[in-house]
Amino acid sequence: MNDFESKLNELLVDTFNNILKLEESYIKRFAENPITVSEAHLLEAIGKQGGNASVSAIAADLGVTMPTATVAIKKLEGKGFVVKEACADDGRKAIISLTDLGKKVHRTHELFHEIMVRNISKEFAPSEQDELLKAVKKLNDFFQRKTR
Repeated sequence: MNDFESKLNELLVDTFNNILKLEESYIKRFAENPITVSEAHLLEAIGKQGGNASVSAIAADLGVTMPTATVAIKKLEGKGFVVKEACADDGRKAIISLTDLGKKVHRTHELFHEIMVRNISKEFAPSEQDELLKAVKKLNDFFQRKTR
């Protein structure tokens, strides 16, 4: 790796890890229930579907296999964050819904992201914000191309 690549690698890894640490500490502090960041992201995937989602939609949103999503959902069901019911239209499908507790944790997770981006945006002048958005979009586009 050249100097730029080495510095970029360090920054990307550090940034990713620091966001996860901050997210985890926020969720633990305000969710009042034992939940991991991965579980919060699963609740987010359900929330994106209006609070009711099929296992296949959750798996697709998270980019995981159906068995992986099923195991994670069972764990969340055991913790009281979601309920699983048979689909009224197709009994072979299950619909996963957020419980009141799941909705509360989902909202806490959403607030974390709102607060995080609001605080980050305060660190940049408007012209810097435009440049940051362009750079992060370029990064995101790169990773999207690589994960398809």
